[in-house]
Amino acid sequence: MIHETTIENCSVRGVRLFEMRHVVDHVRGNLTALEFSHDLPFDTQRIFLTYGIPSLSTRGEHAHRLCEQFLVCVHGECHLSVDDGENREEFCLNRPTFGVLVPPMVWAQEHLHSADSVLMVLASRPYEAEDYIRDYREFTNMVKGWKTKP
Repeated sequence: MIHETTIENCSVRGVRLFEMRHVVDHVRGNLTALEFSHDLPFDTQRIFLTYGIPSLSTRGEHAHRLCEQFLVCVHGECHLSVDDGENREEFCLNRPTFGVLVPPMVWAQEHLHSADSVLMVLASRPYEAEDYIRDYREFTNMVKGWKTKP
């Protein structure tokens, strides 16, 4: 059985939830597909994985000025919190068919990792230290300033 990609918005500005195209085959196994030029709104410049994260540890805890990211927990599970300075939502990434697009200027953090979690992140830009906003107060001040500009 083939399931086509569906995309939903959430209350956090620009964040989109993807249920990716996948094939359920009880005989040969399942397959999930994501076509960069068709499904994602950016060209992927970097891919990284996080794994072996202690369950009480938190990863992320930052926003990007320019970089977009697409997160999929390809094994196990973890929780993703996203925050645009006004709205906050949390998702359980617990299957390789579910991904979350996090645009620039959205605070994201990953937590409650299962012992076997493997989180794959596709990024629109190479690593650039200056793109990171690592202080939440600085982030919220930037977002407020952004909204008051004509």
